[in-house]
Amino acid sequence: MKTKELESISIIGLGLLGGSLGLAVNRVFPQVRRFGYSHRAVTRDKALAAGVIDVSCVTVGEAVSQAQLVVLTSPIGTFEGLMKEMADFLPKGCVVTDVGSTKVFPIRWAGRYLPTRVEFLGSHPIAGSEQRGVEFARADLFDGSHCIITPTAQTTQKTIRFLSEFWQGLEMQVSQMKPAEHDRVLARISHLPHVLAVALVNSSDPQQMLMCGRGFLDTTRISSGPPGVWRDILMSNAANTKAAIERVIKELEQIEKALQDGNDKAIMKMLSKAQAKRNGLVERKLRRKELPI
Repeated sequence: MKTKELESISIIGLGLLGGSLGLAVNRVFPQVRRFGYSHRAVTRDKALAAGVIDVSCVTVGEAVSQAQLVVLTSPIGTFEGLMKEMADFLPKGCVVTDVGSTKVFPIRWAGRYLPTRVEFLGSHPIAGSEQRGVEFARADLFDGSHCIITPTAQTTQKTIRFLSEFWQGLEMQVSQMKPAEHDRVLARISHLPHVLAVALVNSSDPQQMLMCGRGFLDTTRISSGPPGVWRDILMSNAANTKAAIERVIKELEQIEKALQDGNDKAIMKMLSKAQAKRNGLVERKLRRKELPI
């Protein structure tokens, strides 16, 4: 199947990502009929009223029964149960994907519960915010962002091409990674930053925080993300996140030792190294048009 042949999509989970996906699909693929499911009727009603979906479905089976593409946009902790629910209703040839931040567990569940007449290929569009809810959905949420797809040895080239074209159609840059590699890398560049932001807030005095400037607020912004969603992410990638924490602890211990020893040269070296690495990262992101100028 090619994206120009896509006529129906099922969005399972109608929060920020699911809502934004529905709006983006309507903008780029206006011919596609959008079926949506959320376990809460009020959320389904909001999504329908906001033009996020065309059809509001009361059950998962109803939502996927006519879909050529199913996208799981709910928290990772719900994936296993949803795959069980949808298994008997998925049409032959349907492609199932997700937007989860970890990949090993979703792929394992898909292999266990989804029928062989469909194909699962994990996706991770790296887009979003600390906000939650369909009322915050934006048609441009994915524009210029990166999407990682995680094929396995069983994934067909046809499905890889189709899903790559789909995300590229939503103006995303697409790359491929093995599922286990994805989880290792994302533990360091996504899950660890969230853990550090949480630790910084929780180790700070509430009254003293009132005097903070933009630096503190910028550094801790992501700790405002939904706790339930982040619990699922961290628990589904616990070993990799633990390894990432241990790595940053070593860096903190080096800074601690330099401060203890009064070693200003070591402090300057570490600060300069971080400055150069981040400046290089920003420059590269700007060249690739992944950041606003």
